[in-house]
Amino acid sequence: MSLDLWNTVGTYGTFFVIAATALAALVQLRHMRSSNQIAALSDLSKREGTPEFASALQFVFNRLHEKMEDPAFRYQVVHAAARTEENAVLIAKIMAVGSYYEEMGLLVKSGLIDRELLFDMQSPSIVTTWDALREVTAIRRERYAPSYENSEYLTVLAQDWLAKHPSGTYPANVRRLDVPNVWRSADEQYAAALATAV
Repeated sequence: MSLDLWNTVGTYGTFFVIAATALAALVQLRHMRSSNQIAALSDLSKREGTPEFASALQFVFNRLHEKMEDPAFRYQVVHAAARTEENAVLIAKIMAVGSYYEEMGLLVKSGLIDRELLFDMQSPSIVTTWDALREVTAIRRERYAPSYENSEYLTVLAQDWLAKHPSGTYPANVRRLDVPNVWRSADEQYAAALATAV
């Protein structure tokens, strides 16, 4: 073989080695990205499952609106130095929930969590939590305009996802199971009794 032929074979061989290395690096990056997503989702799930977070959510959904009618509470939401001990505990619950969804929005915005995966699991809770925190967000934004902007971004995407999937994402070609509500009649009677009691 001539020297030119060896040179050509060597050049092609080097090209194939570099191409194989680049391909292996891309596969490894994809696996790392998947691992990072799993870790981020696992961290969020662990925090969401704590009793402290459940207590914070319960306050946000069940008592926050009532507390927002109190001007002293509203003032203390944005003036930390004025917080009473009782309100400081309640405002910490608000901040825990707000920060959770703010962090989730940042992870989505930066591409560290797959949107489709997250919205398939969390869209309804994202939207309802945003609605529950809307008044707090409005007050905070009067002092600091970007308050909860990542949460807002997350909510807009979740609303769009829900609009795109109004019946969920169950595959169309897979049969469904019958899930009858055996409690419907009893629950309707209970709801009617509550309505007449008020």
